[in-house]
Amino acid sequence: MLKLLSSPAYVFLMLAIVCAWLPALRWGRFSVLPYWVFFGLALCAGLATGVLGLVGVLAVLLLALSLLVAECNRLPGVLRLALGVIAAVLALALAMHRVPGFNNVSIFNGMQLSADSPPFTLYANLDKGLAGFLLLAIFCRKAASWAELKEGLQRSWRLAFASIAMLIMLGLLSQFFRVDLKLPAHTGVFLLVNLLLTCVAEEAFFRGFVQESLHRLSSKPLGTALAVAASALLFGLAHFAGGAMYMALACFAGLGYALVYQQSRRIEMAVLLHFGFNLIHYLCFSYPKYAGV
Repeated sequence: MLKLLSSPAYVFLMLAIVCAWLPALRWGRFSVLPYWVFFGLALCAGLATGVLGLVGVLAVLLLALSLLVAECNRLPGVLRLALGVIAAVLALALAMHRVPGFNNVSIFNGMQLSADSPPFTLYANLDKGLAGFLLLAIFCRKAASWAELKEGLQRSWRLAFASIAMLIMLGLLSQFFRVDLKLPAHTGVFLLVNLLLTCVAEEAFFRGFVQESLHRLSSKPLGTALAVAASALLFGLAHFAGGAMYMALACFAGLGYALVYQQSRRIEMAVLLHFGFNLIHYLCFSYPKYAGV
């Protein structure tokens, strides 16, 4: 935790993500969105401390510009579509750590949580987090009030619990994980990184950007079904590094997250479901998987 909090770039980025739901602050005739202030501070702090290079900053700014233009209704549709494709490719490249200029902090390396699980390494990925923040701030549909958030929860909680139950059943039947109740010493930092730099980033891309974009192209039942299916499939394929079993389970997880998003049309529901399952997996089952798989 100290390693993460001692890096100001990460602190400012996490504050920017948390503040993405806050309204503009006003001083007389002037107004400012606090999350853009924290975003700028994160870039400056990253450059100053060496965790972010100039190429990385340029890539992040290009992503921001592409998203802003793609969301501008006054521009020609072809230009907006082209910029949307560029934004998608760039966001994916940042999330997959294919853009140079980032020195992501290693939180712990080779940690083994239990005897029947393999060791794993946790990074605080600044590139993925910055891409997720920009998608969240510029493109994603968010709850504008507590009332909207409550409405989304009321509409989606049954489907969310059913999705978690399905994923637990599939994980146990496939022996991808086994029951392993625990409370590791680094739980706090894991959950902080997982929520803000993993769940928010992944849901902002696959649900808030990919699924929402496909939904906007065709809101008819067939188009909606294709948007849900594409979002789930791409989410599964993005986990190819974990092997075939991991990809298959990730597809089912992506399907649950996509259905919840489609029902609520708010990014918070997908993020909460994603984080909720990851939390249960981490605390109650072999993490990241059963070593015998």
